[in-house]
Amino acid sequence: MNLIDFRTYKKLKEDSFLTEKVIPKTVLNSHHFKGLVSSLILEKTKSGRGFRYKISKPAEFENFFKTLFPEDIEVKDKSDNVRKFRNSKVQKTVSKPIFMLRGFEIIKVNDNQVNLEDYTNKFQLFACNADKIEAKQICIVENLDTFLVAEKLLGKNFVFLHKYGRIGKESLGCLSANQLLVFVDYDFNGLEEFLRIKEVFEFAQLYIPENYDELFQKYSQSLKGNKAEMTNRIKQSSDNNVIKIRESIIRNNRFLEQQYWKYD
Repeated sequence: MNLIDFRTYKKLKEDSFLTEKVIPKTVLNSHHFKGLVSSLILEKTKSGRGFRYKISKPAEFENFFKTLFPEDIEVKDKSDNVRKFRNSKVQKTVSKPIFMLRGFEIIKVNDNQVNLEDYTNKFQLFACNADKIEAKQICIVENLDTFLVAEKLLGKNFVFLHKYGRIGKESLGCLSANQLLVFVDYDFNGLEEFLRIKEVFEFAQLYIPENYDELFQKYSQSLKGNKAEMTNRIKQSSDNNVIKIRESIIRNNRFLEQQYWKYD
């Protein structure tokens, strides 16, 4: 069952009938709907130039509805999806983003001071379900393995941040910083992530090593098998660093992963 099924059957329950033209084909052709008709719980009758389906056995239909949709509730999380649809992924849910942080400074998380150096030294990282993260300099790192050792390349002045799952505009709204550096793979996915971040933080900068061309020659790999495509946002970007990486990828049909530096 999905949201379309729920809305259709709920409307049918409220109005007692629906015309055939307003019923989505996925519902109309489903074995559940056909079963309701064959069992005469729904009665198909002529209506103008078409047909309509009327509930002829209200008690049986009510039992059917409660069986398929155990609780008619507002969906806030995956648990609510299970309770309402018996499927955790049916309806999109909104939840607080989970961030992993590393660094050597005192920062603020949800208005509480956190000695990040202490957590980094003892446990390698600090994880939080945050509404707000405040730091002077933040570096967003795309890949987890690079995030865990990023200070060896970029130094200890940054607070390194890695998000569990894709980082979107809503989760970016949790961050407050004076400087924002973005360290991603040098492919179309990485460029797209940087530009998505830059739409929220205009001052965001894409990190590119000074010897990028040399590293590209040594460690880049073929785009074959890489499913990422150049979006219009990448094509139309006037950011100098984006242009540099974009042209490098197009010209060579190759890309460089951010893990290059571990082997350099």
